[in-house]
Amino acid sequence: MKPKSTFICAVLIVVVVSALMPFRSRATAQERKITVRRSELPAAIRKAIEKAVAGDKIIVKIEKEVEGEDPGQYDVVIRSGEKRYEVEISPQGQVIEVKEVASADDEDSGAEQIKKWTDSFNLENCTFSTIGRNRFFSLEPGHQLVLESDEERVVITVLDKTKMIGGIRTRVIEEREEKDGLLGEVSRNFFAICKEHGDVFYFGEEVDDYKDGRIVGHGGAWRADEPDSKAGIIMPGTTLLGARHYQEISPKAMDRAEIIADDVTMKTPAGTFKNCIRVEETSGLDPDEKCYKTYAPGVGLIQDEDLLLVRYGKVAEQSLSMADVPRRVRATIRKYAGGAKIREIVKETVDGVVRYEAEIIRNDKEVDILVSAKGKYLGIEGDEEEGDDDDEQTDEDDDSEE
Repeated sequence: MKPKSTFICAVLIVVVVSALMPFRSRATAQERKITVRRSELPAAIRKAIEKAVAGDKIIVKIEKEVEGEDPGQYDVVIRSGEKRYEVEISPQGQVIEVKEVASADDEDSGAEQIKKWTDSFNLENCTFSTIGRNRFFSLEPGHQLVLESDEERVVITVLDKTKMIGGIRTRVIEEREEKDGLLGEVSRNFFAICKEHGDVFYFGEEVDDYKDGRIVGHGGAWRADEPDSKAGIIMPGTTLLGARHYQEISPKAMDRAEIIADDVTMKTPAGTFKNCIRVEETSGLDPDEKCYKTYAPGVGLIQDEDLLLVRYGKVAEQSLSMADVPRRVRATIRKYAGGAKIREIVKETVDGVVRYEAEIIRNDKEVDILVSAKGKYLGIEGDEEEGDDDDEQTDEDDDSEE
């Protein structure tokens, strides 16, 4: 009987191990989900949700798995009466599983009470600089990142501009956001790096919201020198797994970040990046707001939800609005434009020397006026004045224009 007993035990061990293997595989697969709006759902997914749970339904949350064991799967939390259900739906619109779950509100509220974010940074102990970098964030003028998805495009450029915020000089980083080829938002964000620790601090932003080519609002704008506001850390000099901190502290904005992974490898159109960190961003003003970003060493942001890095590096040219041009340059452009329509202004660096090129429409023809960084008229492109121009590349001060 002993051999038979041994045989049964061996069979049982095989069965148990086989049963546990899918769970082990699923646990080791790193999941990443993004929140999806109902209006963005494919028709097949919407139909599956409608059929999933009978009776009156309220959709609480929709997430799509973009990395992990089941990429493309949708996880939908539905409230029906006093009960909540989680519905798993395949990319083809087939309901995989419906299960009752505990109140998400109770779970979220408990998690929020346990989690704490650093909100005190001892800025008085820092010597701030407008130029520099840490491992995952650069304040070097000209550094540019271009991220794209199927519908959106974001261009992030470290400008040759600074701005005083509450007695601290900050670097200006511009973000231009387009959707379906149309400009939706331009923000100018203010940062400075702590020389002692390498922490990059966020001191606020100016925001222009666009519709049909016109500015229609300034949503989300804030400054650290406003009442009840102070700077947060956009990227710490030392990144620690599990570290949590506020990025901005204001009645208008309370974004915060948690480092949830520090050994990520991510493939993007711009290349494959190793030893990246992944950050979960939430809001102290909106408990339902959550997004995920990935930063690569020496590069910076390479993924923001569906947006992936397509190009990065140092740019020699920057497209500017008239308001972003130094006062003396602006005056020269207007003088030589003579009332003609100014279509575009480009700042370029040629052999280490900064100059501005203003494209105007004169007598139905395009004419490019060239102006030095000090406001000297250099002539028309293709017919520049000869002679020496001793202007050197400058770090423009936005406050000189105010």
